[in-house]
Amino acid sequence: MKFLKYFAFELRLRYRNPSQIFFVFIFPLFLMFAFSSSFGKSVPHYIENNIASILLYSVLSASLTSLSVQIAEYQSGKIYQLFIQRGIKKIFYIAAQIASFMIIIFCSTIAILLVAHFSYHYDFPKLSILLVFYLKLYLYSLPFCLLAIIIGLLAKNTATASAIAMPIMFLSFFFSGMMIPLSQLSGGIRKIADHFFLTQLLSDLNHTLTSTYTVIPNWSVILLSFGVLCLLSLIVYKKKA
Repeated sequence: MKFLKYFAFELRLRYRNPSQIFFVFIFPLFLMFAFSSSFGKSVPHYIENNIASILLYSVLSASLTSLSVQIAEYQSGKIYQLFIQRGIKKIFYIAAQIASFMIIIFCSTIAILLVAHFSYHYDFPKLSILLVFYLKLYLYSLPFCLLAIIIGLLAKNTATASAIAMPIMFLSFFFSGMMIPLSQLSGGIRKIADHFFLTQLLSDLNHTLTSTYTVIPNWSVILLSFGVLCLLSLIVYKKKA
């Protein structure tokens, strides 16, 4: 019951924070309009073929830019320390924060699907396919939540967390084909993109919705990357406990 109480409290805070509303709702929609305008003419059926990437914008925006800053605010402001003094476990509360962001991600992705449907005539996938997609989307968001924990706990303040998270987010967009389609990348950049673990995750999400892989997922790379993030987040959490 206490977890639900913390979760409900954090969920209310999400909707009261203008910057988080921007990054989770407005920013992904802006990217969808911008990239569809830029590449829609040269890439046929851009929205249909890249809807997984567009939906993943909200995951990275929520976790890397919003969650990391929120954790940094609680860490630098010694709010977590106050919780510990009141008998609330730090990891317990961070889990409630992550859960609240998962709800925000769901609302954001639904908004993206609705805008894509009414603005670009995107046809909704079958409910069974959509359920599988959301299960994967939430599972694949966990590495970025771990990365947000690492950034948030290590950053001295919210400005530092934002300064770290923003470049990581945009580099992730670039090297995974979320900013420029993989088909338009070449040379060394394309080789890096093909082996980038986010590209692997995105390809599997894309296959779920379109039955087409952009690259064949390398699950050993994915599991290794996730394992490294788990280890690093555990080390940082223990250090900052």
